[in-house]
Amino acid sequence: MNCTKYKIQDNKLIFDDSEIVFDFPIKESIQINEMLIVYLDLDDRIIPLEENVFGVSLSDSKIKWQIEKRIYPMGGYDKMRCPFVGISFHKNKLRLHNWCSRNLVVDPSTGKVLLEEETR
Repeated sequence: MNCTKYKIQDNKLIFDDSEIVFDFPIKESIQINEMLIVYLDLDDRIIPLEENVFGVSLSDSKIKWQIEKRIYPMGGYDKMRCPFVGISFHKNKLRLHNWCSRNLVVDPSTGKVLLEEETR
């Protein structure tokens, strides 16, 4: 399959004939086959967004998924936010790392959470 070429410029994902503009800068991206996993930089921002990871289809230049909102047990801190602070792809697994010491193993094509791991 021939995937579209792209470039990243601050908060824009630019294709030959279109662009996707996110509300925040793109901090990191990982290309997995025809999907581009995009992690938005929320450092030092007081905002309610915890779902700051997106899957973009490079074959049709569109957002296919945004990571779902999840509830994490916080030991009494039920209002604590858990934005994602990094992404990685190792041993054929896409992992999203969040502020609350959790990794989510996610299907890169659909954004479906396959496994939740505690990291501490």
